[in-house]
Amino acid sequence: MSKILIGVILVMSFGGYLLWNQNAELKALNYAYEIRDKEQQETITQLQSDFSEQTEGLLEIQAKSNEIQKEMNNYLDVFRRHSLTKLASAKPNLIETRANKGTKNVFNSIEEDSRVLDNLDDGLQLQSVSKTDP
Repeated sequence: MSKILIGVILVMSFGGYLLWNQNAELKALNYAYEIRDKEQQETITQLQSDFSEQTEGLLEIQAKSNEIQKEMNNYLDVFRRHSLTKLASAKPNLIETRANKGTKNVFNSIEEDSRVLDNLDDGLQLQSVSKTDP
């Protein structure tokens, strides 16, 4: 009878040891899952925050685009209401002087920009790089 009792105690001890090891492994695995879950929640929160910032930015861009579209429509409406061909035929000096003045302003602007770019390197001298042995 004592051999049976010792056998039962050994089997139960071995079973308890296996269950204890399995429990330790499951605790470690559970801890890893908790960390992963926390990281995923932080990532989701960050993505939602980024999404809301992008949405706000897109709404701002869309509002600016609508303003620009309205302004463009106003300018195009001016050209629709006025026939420049008729105006040029009726008053050629008016259109010619304005067109010439606008063209002159554009060319003057180009020349000034060219002068500025050309003057950027004035006074600079290139130095040759020489290798000297120490």
